[in-house]
Amino acid sequence: MLTRTTHLSSRRFLLLPATLFLLSSRALSASALSPPYGIDALVTPAVIIDKQRMENNVSKMLARSKSLNCLLRPHVKTHKTLQGALLQTGSKKSTLTVSTLSEASFFTKNNFTDIVYAVPIDPSKIKRASKMSDNVHVTIDNIQQLNSLISYGPPQANKKWSIVIMVDSGYGRDGVDPEDDESIELARVVVSSDCCELFMLYTHAGHSYDVSYGDISAIKKISEDERDAVVKFKNILKENNINVENVKTGVGSTPTCSHPPSHLEGIDEMHPGNYFTYDFNQYLIGSCSKEDIACKVLTRVVGHYPKTNKIQIDCGWTGTSAQGKEFGYGCIEDSEELVIENLKQEAGTVTTKDGSEIDFGKYPVGKILKILPWHSCASIHQHRRIYVVDEEERVVDEWECADGW
Repeated sequence: MLTRTTHLSSRRFLLLPATLFLLSSRALSASALSPPYGIDALVTPAVIIDKQRMENNVSKMLARSKSLNCLLRPHVKTHKTLQGALLQTGSKKSTLTVSTLSEASFFTKNNFTDIVYAVPIDPSKIKRASKMSDNVHVTIDNIQQLNSLISYGPPQANKKWSIVIMVDSGYGRDGVDPEDDESIELARVVVSSDCCELFMLYTHAGHSYDVSYGDISAIKKISEDERDAVVKFKNILKENNINVENVKTGVGSTPTCSHPPSHLEGIDEMHPGNYFTYDFNQYLIGSCSKEDIACKVLTRVVGHYPKTNKIQIDCGWTGTSAQGKEFGYGCIEDSEELVIENLKQEAGTVTTKDGSEIDFGKYPVGKILKILPWHSCASIHQHRRIYVVDEEERVVDEWECADGW
């Protein structure tokens, strides 16, 4: 035992300088330059956001929500940044949607209020959530979650849990069945509890991401289903003498908010998030044009392999996620004869779509390739910093992302 302890201690001591070097190298690479500067100065893989495209996407969604008489409560998990959140809310430090308590903590520490934590809470997270209960609404979709909150008691002195009930509008992942008696009883227990109050009935039509490519009519049908499911549930609760007069209603995924129904009567809020940058999947299903995609992952060519007709890049799934493999993980901008064949942890292989020979002269070692990612939320999640670029692809700002769960 003594020998092992000494060995571990020695190993830890030997590793420390390398660890410190790694951390300092990362810090230097992130802060050595002050904007504006060219993207060639970035260490790859790196994620950039086109400022003009992003601002156009944000402006359109703000205008759309206003035209539908809805408050826009944007989901910020796509970028997880203070700057992006302020753009989405129209400069208000309030009314956000998040997917992790770390995101909630990041924004509350920076004075944001009225935040919906949109994932059903489990008992292990209740104590953490209680410390943010002045500004965070928690989501449930079953009685076990609610009982855990009630058993914990008031989150703080003279404070109640602000509860969001998730409603299933066809996704089938989470949410209550609006026509089930157990759903009615869940709402009844919330409003009758001494330590809870019902804040919102909420739905997310994640299945809108799975429509056939270009089938806008299918997206519109799902957007109608979202609206109708929540409005119907609220009406059922009223019919069962449950006081929901001041309870808000919310809908929203990026596809359904990009192609909303003709009206959102009975709905108070829209909650899309991916529209901030869009991505290659959203382009294929018809939520946006390719010119609306504001997010790109930069990677460099690191090797040529003529015998196998492949190029190696310095971006693996840790740089842009493993989603969308069957569609080339997205699209290589301005080099659409190429396709990403495979991604390993920190490297990837590129070949041609049609099997023709690669013109290696066009792609010298060190050349930057720009990936339009399959799913921008997942790709940006792999990074801790976003580089905002202008129309000449000069970095004009750097944004730090929230991290962790």
